[in-house]
Amino acid sequence: MVSGAAASTSFDVVAELKAVVPDETEDPAPEEEERVSAQALLILVSLLIAALLTSYYLQRWRIRSVHETVLSIFAGMGVGLVLRFSTGSYIKRMVTFDHTIFFNMLLPPIILNCGYNLQKTSVARNIPSVLTFAFVGTVVSAVVIGVLVQIYSFTGIESIGFSLLDSLILGTILSATDPVTILAVFEQLRVDPKLFSIIFGETVFNDAVAIVLFATLSALRSAGEDFSLAAVPHMMASFMFVFSASLLVGVATGVFMSLLCKHLRLYEYPSIEASLALLLPYQAYLFSNAIDLSGIVSLLFCAATMRQYAYKSLSVKSKRTTRYLFHLLSGLAENFVFIYLGISLFTSEDVLFRPVFIVYVMISTCISRYSAIFPLSHVLNAIFKYRHPSAPSSAQPVTHEEQTMLFWAGLRGAVAVALASEVSGQNGPLLRTTVLCVVVLSVAIFGGTTPQVVHLLGIRTGVPQPDSSDEEAQALTRDTPAKSAGRSWPVKQRPPSPPYKSAPSPPVSQQSVS
Repeated sequence: MVSGAAASTSFDVVAELKAVVPDETEDPAPEEEERVSAQALLILVSLLIAALLTSYYLQRWRIRSVHETVLSIFAGMGVGLVLRFSTGSYIKRMVTFDHTIFFNMLLPPIILNCGYNLQKTSVARNIPSVLTFAFVGTVVSAVVIGVLVQIYSFTGIESIGFSLLDSLILGTILSATDPVTILAVFEQLRVDPKLFSIIFGETVFNDAVAIVLFATLSALRSAGEDFSLAAVPHMMASFMFVFSASLLVGVATGVFMSLLCKHLRLYEYPSIEASLALLLPYQAYLFSNAIDLSGIVSLLFCAATMRQYAYKSLSVKSKRTTRYLFHLLSGLAENFVFIYLGISLFTSEDVLFRPVFIVYVMISTCISRYSAIFPLSHVLNAIFKYRHPSAPSSAQPVTHEEQTMLFWAGLRGAVAVALASEVSGQNGPLLRTTVLCVVVLSVAIFGGTTPQVVHLLGIRTGVPQPDSSDEEAQALTRDTPAKSAGRSWPVKQRPPSPPYKSAPSPPVSQQSVS
């Protein structure tokens, strides 16, 4: 019922635009450009407001059979279908997914919030599993998809011709998983912290690894070369250099912010302090992208370093502001991205559908996810079983239920679409359309059924999650003592009253008599 109201609101907006936007294929005149762009933003903002209201009712009524991201992407598809047949081409281009907008405006808040909350989870306790799935699993997934796509290309079905390098690029794009829907569902269900931390760390690092791998393969393609085994050592060296340099940029920026908070009296100006905590990670992200490094790696480690060191020196107001501001921006960006993807499915100009190929790639994506989770889990469990007695006891084996949930959590998202939008050439339209369809299918199938799978597998839910609100309360009582009348007790704590120090409070009638 809520999704129907959201769709009707969006259709009303589109109907009004149909009367005022001319059905032209040319760009509007300069004096009309501002009006048309405002109308395009009106559509997106209206859908975003409808998505937030939908999320409110789903959470208030405790409806967990469907997630708001699934409704957002379908609402965007409905509006995109109406726009395709009702308005001019310019407004359709305005609401179509743009990778520059995604990478420069929508992705940074999501990664910043993930890195800033990295300390809240127990990622460090499961770091062997996280790194294995993120690095080795991503490479295995990319290779499996690339090989399967190359086999399909050899068959000649639907006259699709992919080189080995193009197949591997497609595999690398589809190896980037999306943490938004799964983590949102896990936070609502309050699943086992161990499983939450593994999926959280794997998805965050997975995006960084996939982007660096894509940049490495794209550089090889731009040089006019094809993939060969002789190029593997060079690709590995390039990958390690980009990843390591990006990590150093992020850590250095985080340390710089920590030193500023420690040696300057920024706590006296909370607005400046919180603004620097927001802008410095964004500067690291832009700097890395400007010099052909990985901005997502720099931003992730910058945010994690700031949370580990700079957060302790922030004032209480800045701690509260940064936590909720980053969470707010991330939530808005996540909802906006799914609406963006839904609209783009029908408003893209170079759409090239190959239904059989799309289904084949979807099945290949599932096979690659299976190959990256279950075999690696067996290897990890064997290592944990025969680990040295001095090894940390937190290296716990990954159970079969957790492996199945890891497989189910491998849905694809906006990072894959953004990477696909950078691919050019003869196979560019087919690749972009295929990736977009696979993303929509994975979000609808895997994201929409995650709560049911959690309950079918018997995974623990309702487990108390670590929260930093207690930390803020402790900081508030520790850092801001009351100084009036020479008293030393903290604010919000009153001194005990002598008449009732050891006796319970008398009834109201006795209090009034006294």
